[in-house]
Amino acid sequence: MQSSPRIGAVHALLNAIPTTQEAFERVWPDADVAHLLDGSLYLDRNAGTADDAELERRVRALVRHSADTGQQAVIVTGSFFGAMAEASRRDVDIPVATSFDGIIERALSLNQPLHVLSTAPDSASLLAGAIEGQAQARGQSVSLSSHPVSGAMDALLGGSPEEHDRLILEAIAALDPEMAVAFAQFSMERILPASDDAHAAPVIGPASEGVAWLRQLVSGR
Repeated sequence: MQSSPRIGAVHALLNAIPTTQEAFERVWPDADVAHLLDGSLYLDRNAGTADDAELERRVRALVRHSADTGQQAVIVTGSFFGAMAEASRRDVDIPVATSFDGIIERALSLNQPLHVLSTAPDSASLLAGAIEGQAQARGQSVSLSSHPVSGAMDALLGGSPEEHDRLILEAIAALDPEMAVAFAQFSMERILPASDDAHAAPVIGPASEGVAWLRQLVSGR
């Protein structure tokens, strides 16, 4: 009997774990997922109490731990930690996905105007820049805009997920209905079903797209 693939998921934010697990259950249900959370990554980055070198050391240690405990691939979900996830590829001989890998691929396949939304102030511009960079590398043009949703992350971390969801849905409703929407953070995927109902153009999220991208990389399907 063929065993289920074992996949690691490294998180800096507790609220990313449920959306990541739900994405695996929808997109790759036969995968066994091992979640690792280091909340110090997000806390110390925000507080400025750890520099990039220290944060990278922690991310690489988490990825090595995933590999050492039998995971066949790892996805690092924090939108701020993409370069650190890429650096960790030098330490292990398994695939390591950043939080943006999958959503970049899907965004460039849409061939329509795209708006990036985030709940952390810098994440929207980070994802937009990554999409633009890949488009340029491929000789592809892309119509792109972005902005963070003010107050949404504070609401989520403060224990008001309903307010988080309301603010994001209001931001989506204010967009051109023919403009596709990309969420920059895994924690935002909790409102994907409501977003699909509220917006005519595609609404895509990094958890679902990241799991699909990693599944293709590992299993070829």
